[in-house]
Amino acid sequence: MTQPAVDGPRTDHAAGGVLGARLGLGLGLVVFVVMQVLGPPAGLDGKAWQVLSLLALMIIWWVSEAIPVAATALLPLGLLPLMGVVKPIEAAAPYADPIIFLFVGGFMIAVAIERSGLHRRIALGVLSRVGSSPAAIVGGFMLATTLLSMWISNTATALMMTPIAVAVCVAATDPGPERRKLMAACVLGVAYCASIGGLGTPVGSPTNLIGMRWLEANGVGLSFPQWMMMGVSAILVLVPLTWLLLTRVFYRLPRHLGDADAHEAIRAQGRSLGPMRAAEMRLVIIFLGVALAWMFREPLAKLPGLSGLTDMVIAIIGACLLFIVPAGKPEKPGEALLDWDSAERIPWGIAILFGGGLSMAAAMEATGVTLYIGSQIQGIGGLPLVAIILVIVASTVFASELASNVATLTAMLPVLSAIVSATGADPLIVGVSATFAASLGFMLPIATAANAIAYATGAPRQAEMLRIGFLLNVLGILVIATVVALIGPRLVGA
Repeated sequence: MTQPAVDGPRTDHAAGGVLGARLGLGLGLVVFVVMQVLGPPAGLDGKAWQVLSLLALMIIWWVSEAIPVAATALLPLGLLPLMGVVKPIEAAAPYADPIIFLFVGGFMIAVAIERSGLHRRIALGVLSRVGSSPAAIVGGFMLATTLLSMWISNTATALMMTPIAVAVCVAATDPGPERRKLMAACVLGVAYCASIGGLGTPVGSPTNLIGMRWLEANGVGLSFPQWMMMGVSAILVLVPLTWLLLTRVFYRLPRHLGDADAHEAIRAQGRSLGPMRAAEMRLVIIFLGVALAWMFREPLAKLPGLSGLTDMVIAIIGACLLFIVPAGKPEKPGEALLDWDSAERIPWGIAILFGGGLSMAAAMEATGVTLYIGSQIQGIGGLPLVAIILVIVASTVFASELASNVATLTAMLPVLSAIVSATGADPLIVGVSATFAASLGFMLPIATAANAIAYATGAPRQAEMLRIGFLLNVLGILVIATVVALIGPRLVGA
């Protein structure tokens, strides 16, 4: 998940050039000032309006890349306390959220794998089996990510799969535009399928468990298989659509990367690596230990002394082991699997970027912005059921682009209760619609941790993520609304 594999550094103004960046810089400031002058609408107080004003400024700067995106993400840290919205410690706390350190631990493991050369061995092994079809490479990673994400954390899945995907793309292509396109398609496919796969089971995402608790409170007991009937149905539609968009519409990958000799060349490169070195074997053990701990975290946390076990704790322990376990090099007997000079190469800017998004999400929740946004859809009681589902899903999807998935769904729950009370709609259909929608934020790097991990590779450009993500959001809204409308009533009657 470091960035050396992408040809040329990411520019600060990749979205629209220097002119677009300057226009965005000025436009963001103008919008901010105008909103302050106009004042808040009815139902919002001054602090909530200041948060929305800052959010508008940040969105414009993020989209135009007026300044580096990580620098924009620092604005909440400086401006929220200055505007009197929150205390400095409250603005700063989200930058140290456990998910940030989950990133850091995962990034360090990825750097150690790259440093040892293990990523190349894995990549060549995958390529020798998949072949030289770019679409097959992307599809293979998307399928593996989807299956993993149904059972373990979306973020943990993306952390495991992204460095391997990057390594495969580097091994399969020469430096140039084709490499960047393949890498962008691969890492975005991993990111999007980490979110989509989380729909499949109740344990696939924290939002699923929140949704199930709300359903139980409203008298609906949904079994594991019943949840999977809807979740897997959505997956079976969304994953192929995402694959087609990435490989055939947006990046238009070639049918083959090389001639008939390419496959044999890949096998030859794999053979040339020779047997596994000690450092690689030890990294495999640590990596598998971390992966298995992520997979079985819930039962492990029930053991004595392990109640505090989380995905972040697992990642950080794994990262610390890298500085302790010797690399096993006879010529350098004291060298560990990872040193700090190498660790400094991890994309710290992405941690700041996600921290800024979490800080804004916390401010929106604290000032009532999320509840205000949700309350605007309470007046839909007279609409048909399908229309109600569409409004709920669309509102939740686009809200989750700016706030965390958990915060978005949590803020929506009182609104959902009001809708059920006002319309008599079935809680199962309303609750599952919102729960699924909270996991689908595809446009912005801050929307999900998986998106941020993909963006950290340097392959997908922000403008590309906006275009692809917007279309996927729209498709996701339609697919979720259709699946819930078709399957939900059958579950209710079962």
